[in-house]
Amino acid sequence: MMNLCKSMKLGIFLAALLLAASLPAQTFTRYEAQPPGSGTKVKIDGDSTVHKWTMEGSIIGGYLELDSAAQLDSAQATPPGLKPGKISGRAVVSIPIRSIKSGKTKMDSVMQEAMKQPVHPKIEYRLTELSLKDAPRAAGAPFQFDSQGELSMSGKTNKISLPVTIDRVDKSKLKITGSIPLKMTSYGITPPAPSILGVAPFKTDDNVAINFEWVVGQAEAK
Repeated sequence: MMNLCKSMKLGIFLAALLLAASLPAQTFTRYEAQPPGSGTKVKIDGDSTVHKWTMEGSIIGGYLELDSAAQLDSAQATPPGLKPGKISGRAVVSIPIRSIKSGKTKMDSVMQEAMKQPVHPKIEYRLTELSLKDAPRAAGAPFQFDSQGELSMSGKTNKISLPVTIDRVDKSKLKITGSIPLKMTSYGITPPAPSILGVAPFKTDDNVAINFEWVVGQAEAK
């Protein structure tokens, strides 16, 4: 009886291996960050006791990988292989802090110091989950997603929820758009309070908003 049980377990194990081998392997389509001038934009908006402020950049590095079965074809209302719910995907994103400018050298220096730029030179993000909100949609309309991920700044990492819009720019390029409000102190950043000409310092509000448009291009098959 014991030998029979062992034989049955071995048979089940071998059948599972054969089934796994017969299933098609999941493939991903990789999209890579495009160079400055391609339409990529990042903007940080904030406020202070003196005035509102904005810092802007045009560099977002990294890549996005999506399940090849989920076709993001904006020309179709219901693209093949795409339905509401979770979609297999991976993304790693980085933004050099020095590339984000206000147009004022002093302010750039103050913000870089506050964000500990010499030690942590980049804002980084890693996607952990991506879900399509709804389908079908009108042909030509962008795709609306909910995403979960990990955002790192100044040596601190937090989990975030980020709604994003993905639109097809052309046959090989996608544009990912999103916006998220954050608190500087949640990332270990003390809101800057520099003095002006020796006068009492103005205070920067803890709340900021990061807005971005990230253009990625389909990588060539190797």
